[in-house]
Amino acid sequence: MNRPPEHWSRLALLLALTPAGCELGPDDPALCAEVNALSESCFSEPLSVYDSRGWSETDLRKIRHELSALYCDNGGALAPIDGDYLASACKTSGLGCVRASNPRPEHLPTRYPVVLVNGFDVSPLFRYAPRITDMMESIGGHQVFLAIDTPYAPPQRRARDLWERVRSIRSQTGAEKVNLVCHSLGGLDCRFLVSPAGLHWEVDAAHTEIVESVASITTIGTAHRGTRVADAALGAIPEAEAEEALNRLADSIGEGFAGEPLDGVDLRASLAAISTSEALAFNAQILDAEGVYYQSWAGFSAPAGRVEAGYLETLHEWCRADDGSDGLEHFFGVHDYLALPLIPSADLAGTVDGQEAFVPNDGLVPVSATHWGVFRGCIPADHMEQLGQRNIPDVNVRTGFDVARFYTNLAGDLSRRGF
Repeated sequence: MNRPPEHWSRLALLLALTPAGCELGPDDPALCAEVNALSESCFSEPLSVYDSRGWSETDLRKIRHELSALYCDNGGALAPIDGDYLASACKTSGLGCVRASNPRPEHLPTRYPVVLVNGFDVSPLFRYAPRITDMMESIGGHQVFLAIDTPYAPPQRRARDLWERVRSIRSQTGAEKVNLVCHSLGGLDCRFLVSPAGLHWEVDAAHTEIVESVASITTIGTAHRGTRVADAALGAIPEAEAEEALNRLADSIGEGFAGEPLDGVDLRASLAAISTSEALAFNAQILDAEGVYYQSWAGFSAPAGRVEAGYLETLHEWCRADDGSDGLEHFFGVHDYLALPLIPSADLAGTVDGQEAFVPNDGLVPVSATHWGVFRGCIPADHMEQLGQRNIPDVNVRTGFDVARFYTNLAGDLSRRGF
């Protein structure tokens, strides 16, 4: 695979370590406006939504330089976040659109409500698209609820939010149990919730009560074995006062998206939870609960859809499902375009110990790290498209993958299994 240009990695580091945003700007408001305009051109939104008077002009000039090097199309909100010109043509003029390749869902309501659990972030780029829940409810006939766990916090904290949400949904619906469908870090929240060594030790609830409230746990794009993206971020985060400043920064971001202050924000702990070393310790302690059905899915994508020789062999090997199928029923040999904001981290996610070549990943998590419980296979979607990222066509123009159909079919499969 062609590795991302060096300026992507530099930009990623700048965005990770610099207080993001340019609402008020420095002494030079024109510079601030230029940075925001470039950001919108590349990512379809400004770099932030909050006050950032702490930004220096030096920082802004560096980011302006890196953004300029991306050669983004000045399409503003019309430019797809994956930078695919075919996606842009479909979105703006209806040209080049394709039909969905995954099957049309059936009306198969689950026995228990489906709860969609968010990952590390809850910003607009990492939320479940309304089209997903709409199709699950209108076509599939499922009861669907969202669980918004505290962003930028470790699973031990986030699982408390999830437990309160599960209790509320059971009370509201009268359901005995729920099906948890968990994206990214949310998968660790779900596992911690029901584990014998998990949440019940920290809340006023017996393990039996918690585990009997959950019928199944499905994880999608979860770094069960960690990701080098988190390893690198932890190496870049400073200590002491600077770390506390980053926690306040995460709290500010979360407040901007949630509309209220957030409790329990701990940026370092949330990143540590998906680091490769912490994942080993987590897996050794947080064992699966008896009576709960566990299954997992991975996602994969590639910058500009291009891969190297040998990559496809690894993809087929890592995506093979536990039932013996190839686990790639949605894949027809063509990759979608990786979302532009994920290109810097894809270089890290695609580097795995013991593997000489660049390996399949979704921009944040390698496929090999996502297997847990019954592994079902891979979907041709990056970490953002797994949530129905905005600003791309409903059906991916390269692969024909429809993420709303995927979730609705997933729930239908749970229904067939008696859940």
